[in-house]
Amino acid sequence: MQEKLPPTDSRLRPDQRCLENGEYERANAEKLRLEQRQRQARKMQESGWKPRWFAKDKGSDTYRYLGGYWESREKSNWEGCPDIFGQLPNDLMITD
Repeated sequence: MQEKLPPTDSRLRPDQRCLENGEYERANAEKLRLEQRQRQARKMQESGWKPRWFAKDKGSDTYRYLGGYWESREKSNWEGCPDIFGQLPNDLMITD
């Protein structure tokens, strides 16, 4: 299943994987690292970053789907999709 997941899927969060493995200190360190990455991502959004598969409707706060996600998933082609969690160590990979 992992090859079908975009790198932004929450099931790939390294802090959650550590927590599931009982590595509480490592989970906390990963959580802090991810929070720093989220702050950096927020700055990118403020400077004009746009979502890949959605567009904001003019005059409202709603977004509409532009297409492309399911095609990318079918081909396992996540090129251009940000790796928001950083490199995931092999021992924490999903094996479903």
